[in-house]
Amino acid sequence: MINIFFPPKELIKTSEKIDIIQVLRGIAVIMVIVFHFKDVIKPGEFLKKELDFLFDSGAAGVDLFFVISGFIMVFVTKKSAGGIRSARNFLIKRILRIWPLYIISTVAYAIIVAPVIENISLDIATKILKSIFFIPLSYLHPPYFGYAYLGVGWSLNYEMYFYVLIAISLLSGKYRWFVFPVLIISTLIIIPLAFGNLTFRPLETPNYGSLCINLITNPIIWEFVYGAIIGLLYITPATARIFHGIFQSRTVMITVVVLVMWQYFSGFYGGHGPFYWGLSMAFLFMALVFYNRGRSIKYPTWLVYLGDISFSVYVWHVPMAVFITHFFEALSVPLLSTGTPAFFLTLCLTLIFSHVSYQLLEKKLHSFLAAKLKV
Repeated sequence: MINIFFPPKELIKTSEKIDIIQVLRGIAVIMVIVFHFKDVIKPGEFLKKELDFLFDSGAAGVDLFFVISGFIMVFVTKKSAGGIRSARNFLIKRILRIWPLYIISTVAYAIIVAPVIENISLDIATKILKSIFFIPLSYLHPPYFGYAYLGVGWSLNYEMYFYVLIAISLLSGKYRWFVFPVLIISTLIIIPLAFGNLTFRPLETPNYGSLCINLITNPIIWEFVYGAIIGLLYITPATARIFHGIFQSRTVMITVVVLVMWQYFSGFYGGHGPFYWGLSMAFLFMALVFYNRGRSIKYPTWLVYLGDISFSVYVWHVPMAVFITHFFEALSVPLLSTGTPAFFLTLCLTLIFSHVSYQLLEKKLHSFLAAKLKV
């Protein structure tokens, strides 16, 4: 029987899991959801100023997620021989990791929450279908391109594209880390240069007249590349020794953490992109992952587990926030849907619901589907 509030320890320990990565995933998702939730607190109310200071740059959690994802894609394929079967299994596993839960959360949002604020129509159905198949909804406003019907889905469009890049690279077997940079250079440098539009600012890319080209040429993808490069340095013994030697110094590691925190709180060069939050999050991740390499550091179980459930938290936090708001409005007490108490209620219910989602949907449903597909 699942303990809803405290996960059993055997659920925390999985093979080859690097705890610091789960810790950083947990921190990243808290950054994002508090960034979204804090606006329910009105100016002058308890914790408003503090949360604004701490989480005005909370959207940087997405950039940290992208860097982590790039690293993990290299790490989980380090023993793969490549080829058609490896590419197929990799892609199916990654799709099973995010697609079922994303579909369920998007449809749940549409059925339970959306009818309260909009009328169901053919246009809405089209947006839902495009979203769950990772198709941008708009040609404009990069890197979000119309977001998705469930807003956070805009980032999953890039996540899925990066999975496809890795799968294509795996097809080439032992040459995959030669093919991968060719794909990256082609889409992020050659195509923009050919159109005279090379930029490293994700919000300033032009409209190429193609949803696909708009997406694959957006420089926010460099953040995944940062993670992949760190992953290659991590799994290659020679470079791993060099960078472990650099970052094993507590002074160096703390210096990096302090500088990243200063950039985060000050807003200096803030924003999505490879030379903004992407760069600082990459340095933070690199410093911590190499500092932890070879060390037996025990992190709080709850913080590691927060990283485990971070995807459920990410996809459910917006539906939960909207649901709670309209729930109190339906009870004719809309004042209860705002303020510091509403912030804590939304945050806590999101975490509780995400735990249940992780156990029932991410773990059990994923295992069932993986067994059926024999991957």
